[in-house]
Amino acid sequence: MTDATDHNCNTPELHDPLARGRNGLSGPGRLDPEESSRITRRITSWSVAVGLILIILKFVIWRESGSVGILSSLVHSGLDFIAALATFFGVRYAARAPDARHSFGRGKAEGFIAVLQACLVFFSAAHILEEAIERFLEPQAVEQGGSVLMVMMIAIVLTACLLMAQTYAIRSTGSVAIKGDRAHFLADMASNIAVVIGVSFAAFTPFARADSIAAMVIAAWLAFTGYRVAKMAFNQLMDRELDEAERDYIRALAGQDAQIKAIKDLRTRASGPHIHIQMHAHLDEDLSLIDAHAIITAAEQRVLSAFPAADVTINPDPCGHSHGNTRFRRGD
Repeated sequence: MTDATDHNCNTPELHDPLARGRNGLSGPGRLDPEESSRITRRITSWSVAVGLILIILKFVIWRESGSVGILSSLVHSGLDFIAALATFFGVRYAARAPDARHSFGRGKAEGFIAVLQACLVFFSAAHILEEAIERFLEPQAVEQGGSVLMVMMIAIVLTACLLMAQTYAIRSTGSVAIKGDRAHFLADMASNIAVVIGVSFAAFTPFARADSIAAMVIAAWLAFTGYRVAKMAFNQLMDRELDEAERDYIRALAGQDAQIKAIKDLRTRASGPHIHIQMHAHLDEDLSLIDAHAIITAAEQRVLSAFPAADVTINPDPCGHSHGNTRFRRGD
């Protein structure tokens, strides 16, 4: 078992979601569910608003310029808006409290939203690549270059502000749906920068194919983004364990009481804004049932103090004894 003295649970950095996020301990379950829901609702509302503004700006300037780079960025922004809407509704559904039909909550809805986002990213990458190849073979000059650059700089500033807000929300809540949404807008930021470079060459130099090359770069970036979003969704839907740093922290919290001799078979999984934690605690075999109950209850409260949105179950075992299906026994 990890030595509990390695973790001082009075240290604010271990309890503060933002501070722990900066130190690599980032994930769901650290905020009160209501506070987590408030943050995700606010950020997803901003995402929808920014997405709509970007669509309007890019559509107007695309009609003026005919740039394939702008078109690719417009398509991307349109898919961002769809993904933002899905995230807007998805995080609200995932944050609902458990009930008789959903005892573990509805947090996995965030994973399904991330799958949708990945599919949209791959679709947009394919569409943009098709348009870029066509325009590369038949290059066209970009009109209204100055206006295009001005609109794209506005888009970059708006997207940068949204990305900062989303980063705050992810560090606070660990929301996989917002991670997916941020991946969309991060790719949009890269695409905007690529369009600025491509349009600058295509509008002000004889190198007209620069616009289509920029679109190809965007398509490649989108494909990579889709892979990352899909991987995040897969990990949560397949109940992948929390990071080892988080697991060590949970062991240390539960094992701070010297009467707990060992922590065994720790299992963790994320489900949207919630996490589920199970473990076995080895105690002296001569303890009374009421004493063992008090020790286990205190251990659960220590874990809950750091992970208010966690469902914590600790099974007490006499030292040296184990139970349960050996197929699922980790042995750590």
